[in-house]
Amino acid sequence: MDEGQELKQINQIIGVFVNKARQELKARWDQWHIDLSKNEFYEVVGALLARQVTLATQLAENPLIWNGHIAPLILRAMADVYISLAWILKEPIDRSRKFVLYGLGQEKLNLEHRKAQIEKRDPTPAEKIMIESSEAWINSQRFTFLTEVNLGSWSGISTRQMAEEAGCIDFYNYVYTPFSACSHSMWNHIARYNLRQCLNPLHQYHRCPYDPEMPVDPEYLYLAGKYLQKSFSTFDESVDMKIEGQSAFEILCEDLNQLNKVSDES
Repeated sequence: MDEGQELKQINQIIGVFVNKARQELKARWDQWHIDLSKNEFYEVVGALLARQVTLATQLAENPLIWNGHIAPLILRAMADVYISLAWILKEPIDRSRKFVLYGLGQEKLNLEHRKAQIEKRDPTPAEKIMIESSEAWINSQRFTFLTEVNLGSWSGISTRQMAEEAGCIDFYNYVYTPFSACSHSMWNHIARYNLRQCLNPLHQYHRCPYDPEMPVDPEYLYLAGKYLQKSFSTFDESVDMKIEGQSAFEILCEDLNQLNKVSDES
């Protein structure tokens, strides 16, 4: 298979995966029986599932980021979403409310910082609109003066504790923690990816800064699909939902296997 044919097939795989992932999200929302007295629960879980679809599809649609530099940033965010979702689903009403109130508190804090920045002058029209819009968004859910700012974690515990309580500590250990090195630009990431050894023995083989071009690796698309399916499956089990037909992840696996088979035969 030449490069043009391979690119065309990859684009077809991406299109199928993206469309199917969005269809799956809609199917779950349409099938879920909504109790309007518990809006926060449905909105939080729905938003987290939608966020997971967004992260997976955005990664899928940008093959140039399927590398060790950028893809882990997206996958680490997906790991964060999954752990939050799994933890919330264990005690959905109380934990959904915590999630909402923390987010509103953070928005209030951002709003107060903006106001402090311009307190000695008149705001520009754009700043005035931004402040009024933010206040209106908070007040539509909870009056600003009643909204508390929490400077700790939204759950009150660490992400590791959340993973333990949600029964996904292995996912935390083998996904969340390793990808955190990339997200936070830790030594065990940048030393591997952004340094290369000097070949001059007089320089004691020290390492120099390096910005390598990375090949496109479909393994990162596979992982995005896997974490999306893991989120869907955890939701389905929690609310006792059954979605018929092949999942986006199952189709993706078949398509990637076929791509590998054709490449090996070429």
